[in-house]
Amino acid sequence: MRETDFIDKNKDKWKRYERALQRDEQDPELLKQLYIHTTDDLSYSRTFYPNRSVRVYLNALAQRTFLQVYRGRRGEAGRFFTFWTDELPRVVYAQRRPLLISLITFVLAMLVGIISYRIDPVFAETIMGEAYMNMTQENIANGDPMAVYKQISPFSMSLRITLNNIMVALVTFVSGAFFAVGAIVQLIRNGVMLGVFQYFFYDQGIFQESFLTIWIHGALEISSIVIAGGAGLAMGRGLLFPGTLSRFEAFKESARDGLKIMLGTVPLFIIAGFLEGYLTRHTELPDAIRGVFILLCFTFILWYYVLYPRAVAARPRRYQTDALRTRDTTEGKVNLSLIRNAGENMTDVFSILRRNTSLLFGGLAGITLLFVLLSFLFYNSIPATRYDFSGDFWGDFYNAHELLTSFSRDRGLLYMLLVGGGLYGFMRLAFEVFWRASAIELLPANWRSEAFLYLVCLAIAFFMAFSGAIACLFVFLALPFTLTFAYSGYAGLASIKETFRFVYTNLVKSYDSFFLLLLMAIPTMWLVDTTIGGLLFAFLDWVFYADVVTIDNANVVLQSILYFFLFGLLFVIWGVSFALNFYTLREIEQAGSLLENIEAFNTKRRLRGMEVE
Repeated sequence: MRETDFIDKNKDKWKRYERALQRDEQDPELLKQLYIHTTDDLSYSRTFYPNRSVRVYLNALAQRTFLQVYRGRRGEAGRFFTFWTDELPRVVYAQRRPLLISLITFVLAMLVGIISYRIDPVFAETIMGEAYMNMTQENIANGDPMAVYKQISPFSMSLRITLNNIMVALVTFVSGAFFAVGAIVQLIRNGVMLGVFQYFFYDQGIFQESFLTIWIHGALEISSIVIAGGAGLAMGRGLLFPGTLSRFEAFKESARDGLKIMLGTVPLFIIAGFLEGYLTRHTELPDAIRGVFILLCFTFILWYYVLYPRAVAARPRRYQTDALRTRDTTEGKVNLSLIRNAGENMTDVFSILRRNTSLLFGGLAGITLLFVLLSFLFYNSIPATRYDFSGDFWGDFYNAHELLTSFSRDRGLLYMLLVGGGLYGFMRLAFEVFWRASAIELLPANWRSEAFLYLVCLAIAFFMAFSGAIACLFVFLALPFTLTFAYSGYAGLASIKETFRFVYTNLVKSYDSFFLLLLMAIPTMWLVDTTIGGLLFAFLDWVFYADVVTIDNANVVLQSILYFFLFGLLFVIWGVSFALNFYTLREIEQAGSLLENIEAFNTKRRLRGMEVE
């Protein structure tokens, strides 16, 4: 049977299925019949039309029916619970070797810390810091060795510890992109620190009290850091051992698995932060209660990350996700009706940028120069004191935040409004570049849309205005949603509720391109900053003769331009990527393009993406 005849014969039945799945009250018998018919049609389409859009549509319809019949809930909620009960355990089992290597590395590093302390107790001050060691020894002398956990309010401690732990884990995970070496280094660093820290209390004769206090939260916290290290090793594994795939393809697959494992640690860090803030401080609790609680925490980690993944891997998958992999263009424009993976999204993003290089770099230069000019214009001191840039390896993150923050540097509300304006310019530039290369004519230019976009950018500036820990937490948890909503709300394509559902019921597709672009940006920014930027500043210092103060002022201004331009480039690329990804998320959830093609079948001889045979 020709594909067109197959669609014409069954389209009314498929639309009836869609309407039945949208009802709040379901007929179980009807859903069972729908599932049987849908899987039959899906099997037929896989055999005769394997590379056609109709197969993707039927696959999605079969999944939704399956979730209704066997799970008794909507597909969106079902996918959320499936991530924790099926998808994440399978990934953990598949990446059990990197996780085991992470654990072994961490334990060996702890032993190194213990042995180093036994050889030279002064080593503890090198690792923990002289101020912390003096404070702890003073607490021991006062009869309350765990007083450090009682110094601030429970809520403040919980928030601070949670943010810090997520930051440590994120750095450990992202470091795995450097051929897994970075993750190993971070694991060794944290392991040595823990070994020294715990053996110090043993040397002071209060090991039991320290263990029962620290490991109330440490059981989940330390386990999560080890798991984050395993996620980083899993990501770097694709670069080291690509197998039969290209190194880039292998890295995409391993990064996807590593990201899933990393996302799974976020609840553990939140719970550990809560425990450290509210429970650890109660050292008066009986030892038996504290010991049982620690045992329960370790038992949960052992069950969820060792035993349960084995059980899940031993049973067949509950359903298979089948996505469209073919790419297409319409009259030289990017086709927005396709479902793209991270690699395809990135390929099309850079294709879009290549078509508009003049607009891209001209716009970036104009926005950057205007922002830097205004940032120094309203500053009542010499430029050298405006920003404090870092030359460390991870300094590019710090330097980007240094340009965006306001409250943490006492710069005030006016500076935050300026940052919001700079982000608005970058985002508007991203949308302009995207629309010029896309198969749509959607250029809203009314004041309400512009005001909406500025307010969204101002919200980003608000979270960037605080400390680096709060900014990192916002970037990790909310920036993908915020950038997606910036486009969908600006273009009037989806409400905040719909966008929230699209993003957080498709976590991997919402985050994979985000982190992939970030990982590409890290070495690029480092190369530009250290190599190209270093040569530029050295040349200027050689050509222009001036006093030290003038040179320092000029260097700060030039660094401001360089860092803001590089950040703007990354932000624009993110904007284009999330605008493109919005259509992928919407197509996954609604299959709107295919439904339109089916609806218009009798009036069009040629359908987009399908030809009458």
